[in-house]
Amino acid sequence: MSIKRELLIGIIEEYIKSKEPIGSEFLKSKQNLSISSATIRNYFKVLEKEGALFQPHISSGRIPTNATLYAYWKDVLQYVCQSDVVITAAKLQSLSSHYGIYCIVIPKNDNRLESVINTHGYLILQFSRGETLIQYSEALSRFLESFMLADIHDILKVANEVGAGELKRKLMALLQVDSEEHCFQCGSEYISTIAQSNAAQYLNAIQGRTLLSCSNGIYFEGIVSNGHLAIIHDVLYMNAKTQSTYQARMMCIGDLLCDYKSFYAELGCSNFA
Repeated sequence: MSIKRELLIGIIEEYIKSKEPIGSEFLKSKQNLSISSATIRNYFKVLEKEGALFQPHISSGRIPTNATLYAYWKDVLQYVCQSDVVITAAKLQSLSSHYGIYCIVIPKNDNRLESVINTHGYLILQFSRGETLIQYSEALSRFLESFMLADIHDILKVANEVGAGELKRKLMALLQVDSEEHCFQCGSEYISTIAQSNAAQYLNAIQGRTLLSCSNGIYFEGIVSNGHLAIIHDVLYMNAKTQSTYQARMMCIGDLLCDYKSFYAELGCSNFA
């Protein structure tokens, strides 16, 4: 790793911890750097010209820009989406409170399309858990025939990709009803700033629609407002009473300055970039 990159990572890490602009002397002592403070300040100027850092006041230290934090978290958290994380409600609630991160978990139990009934101009889609009604079309009927015994999440993903809007809305409604009985969430107060700037984003998050409709990955826009990130991935959810585990999906949302690395480390993740 180059000195410039090392210094940038150091500034980001210390800024996340302190939430205060980082000066050269402070960074040198905290990161145990061997180069001089003057050399560090020269690198600060280069990084500022490149748009990676920002100096709030002429005599203050530097802070990373949002673009820098986006790139940092995208790199650090890229393997979290592939990790086998085992969670419990109690553990998640404790970490959510400690790190100021909103979390929502929805079971990923199979809910398969078992039959499609054509009746009186409508199609009745019968799943393992629940059913929904949609207006008949020959194209839609053929489309659904190819997905017999497929899980509702797989059908929803394809419906979203091909722009089948009505089918997507019906499946989303069915998923939401199904998930409400098993959904667990905590820390909604930590995304209140999203509610203030974009009420629809906030409601979509806490009502499970965002998690149900989005693929696994790291998001900085679209489903969250500026200055936040969302990460969606599979987890194993353990029932503390029965000690049984089942597959689920989890979404975490928070400010860019939340310490996601420590949050996931305490959940058992060790595979960071």
